[in-house]
Amino acid sequence: MCGIAGVLSDSLIRSEAMLSVLNLLHHRGPDAAGQWANDCLWMGHTRLAILDLSPAGQQPMSYQNNRYCITFNGEIYNYLELRAELLDAGHRFVSYSDTEVLLAAYAHWGTDCLAKLRGMFAFAIWDQVEKTLFLARDRAGEKPIYYWADAHTFYFASELKALLALLPNTPELDPVAIDLFLHYQYVPEPRTPLQGILKLPAAHYLLLHADDLQVQPKRYWNLAQIQPIMGNPAQLIRDELEQVVELTLRSDVPVGVALSGGLDSGAIAALAAPKYKDVLQAFSVGYPGRPACDERDQAEALAKQLGLPFNEVELHPEALVEFFPDLVRSMDDPIADIAAYGHYSVMELAADQGIKVMLSGIGGDELFWGYDWVVAATHLTQQKQSTASASSHSIWESADSLTYLPLYRRLMNSPKVPAMLRSLLRQMLENNQIARHHPNQGVFYNIRAEFRDAWHHHSTLYTEEFLAKLPPRNPFQPFTLAHEHWDDVPNQVTQLVFDTWLVSNCLALGDRTSMASSLEVRLPLLDHKLIELVVGLRKNKSDLGLGHKFWLKQAVRDVLPAEVIDRPKRGFEPPYVDWIRSLLDRYGDWVLDGYLVNLGFFVRPCIQKLFNQYRQNLAMVYKLIVLEVWYRSIVVQESEQINFTQELSNV
Repeated sequence: MCGIAGVLSDSLIRSEAMLSVLNLLHHRGPDAAGQWANDCLWMGHTRLAILDLSPAGQQPMSYQNNRYCITFNGEIYNYLELRAELLDAGHRFVSYSDTEVLLAAYAHWGTDCLAKLRGMFAFAIWDQVEKTLFLARDRAGEKPIYYWADAHTFYFASELKALLALLPNTPELDPVAIDLFLHYQYVPEPRTPLQGILKLPAAHYLLLHADDLQVQPKRYWNLAQIQPIMGNPAQLIRDELEQVVELTLRSDVPVGVALSGGLDSGAIAALAAPKYKDVLQAFSVGYPGRPACDERDQAEALAKQLGLPFNEVELHPEALVEFFPDLVRSMDDPIADIAAYGHYSVMELAADQGIKVMLSGIGGDELFWGYDWVVAATHLTQQKQSTASASSHSIWESADSLTYLPLYRRLMNSPKVPAMLRSLLRQMLENNQIARHHPNQGVFYNIRAEFRDAWHHHSTLYTEEFLAKLPPRNPFQPFTLAHEHWDDVPNQVTQLVFDTWLVSNCLALGDRTSMASSLEVRLPLLDHKLIELVVGLRKNKSDLGLGHKFWLKQAVRDVLPAEVIDRPKRGFEPPYVDWIRSLLDRYGDWVLDGYLVNLGFFVRPCIQKLFNQYRQNLAMVYKLIVLEVWYRSIVVQESEQINFTQELSNV
């Protein structure tokens, strides 16, 4: 796990001007740093040494008499198998690192090497002969690549902070991205909050020529291309889990596991413990007074049963409040997931214990129907498909034609109508507006209260100036359901969740909170071979109606106690009402008198009303706090003065 950055330009590159960027990526790779440059390209790298700890594994790394040069973030879990295959093909190696194997794979197979890779990765490879720069991101999007380009220069980096340090000017806020953030609690990729800065999407690559900087990402993998698979789901999934856990344990440094006491992390811990060459340590979080959301007792009991040393950290709201600007800054993007502090703290605890690699159960909910809202949206989509949407909309279409809609609007705004009935009418009218104008995304609007709240608040929260900057509104476009794939609704919904919630919230959170403590997090449940198996089995026989995570439960029932398998999902879920109240007390004035209000985005009295009624508006209140703190910490950089003159002694 590392930090990468680079600049490709049609003019001369001054590499000494880039050293400050490596300072900003130091937390991603504190073990070493390096750079490589020619007349049109600069590449930088900060190393977190995991495999082959010798200097032979340092980057940027060259290959084949300096024809190829790479800067690479991630791990190729099957590097030993690929190394053997490439040795048979005549390649030679001077290190035992997965980086050199990746370079040889590209030299041998070109862009087709991506089909061979099993792991998580974000990398750039320069070909000195062809004058091309090849960038790629892993299938799920565990590792990030931000980029910005114009006709003459292409910039990229692992983190937004580092990319901003490369750019000549800081881009302005993207109004559409801000609107999306207030609906989703994150900015769906490939957008970022800043105009012109994008992320290379998961399962995509770029091939740039030094004389032609046209940026055209190409997808190399998706769920639609997976073929049906027949067989016993429980046994096949168990066999694949055994293999992927063994692969993700490959490390030359200590490994731990994040253990919440639930099914996903419990399955990983149970399968990893007997395979790990050393003693696998477990790490968890808890809360003062051990409220209902505290799962330390269950996590500790499972760790004891598995023979794992158990480590815990208790999270206090006072500490969160003090640390909050640093937490938001470490996330790089504005992500209004209240669980971020728990993830950060458990990774920090592990790093303090000397752990450099952590296994996590992230991805199990997205792959095995762990969310009620995803299951409900899938069922609703299937219902819409079967009825061709006509019958579900006929009432509202007739209401329009008979001019009943204005009457409903008057009733909705009349103080003489009971509040509960007004609220019901408002929701029905909003449902109708979404269903008629955006029928392929309306299913998620109906399921997630956060979407409805954002849609309802925008007319009063947004200033006229902000609204004028927005195109015709379709905030649900990232959840578009393509009609041509409605014969495979479950897997299409899974792909949409992978491309939005999973990559932009869960994986971004997991990468940033672990890297902030210079620790690598590995996600066995997002191994692409496991994903292909589950989706292939699902294309043959659906598991949607069998209950949450039915196949996964059957696959690991013999290694986990029944109370773990059947326990409702929680994860690192905090006492969020108390936390948001504490954050509002400290940072509410930041929002009311903040940059975003003064820049003309939001109406101050509307924000004050939301704050006064914060218990009814928890999600929106937290999003507004995160957004303002993010702007100050990342764009204005109030929380930290970057020392651009600091020298890197190990470059």
